[in-house]
Amino acid sequence: MSQQSFYLIVTDQDKGTFSVEGPMTDDRQWNRAVVTAQKSGRRVRCSTANGPSVEDAARDWLQRYSGTRVPSGEIVCL
Repeated sequence: MSQQSFYLIVTDQDKGTFSVEGPMTDDRQWNRAVVTAQKSGRRVRCSTANGPSVEDAARDWLQRYSGTRVPSGEIVCL
């Protein structure tokens, strides 16, 4: 069975930034990286986003929320 790919939005609430990661079918590594950042006191979160492209996922995020987009991997690294 093939899994549908998705994007992950990673946000840094302290800096007001977000990045779009993916596409991917498994976000466990990203979730671990976010939890590690949270344990160090950072206000970092992640959520899934669907869309046909990274640009569509970013545009959809900005329509619902605010923030400045930063390059993939800038908020947390694997």
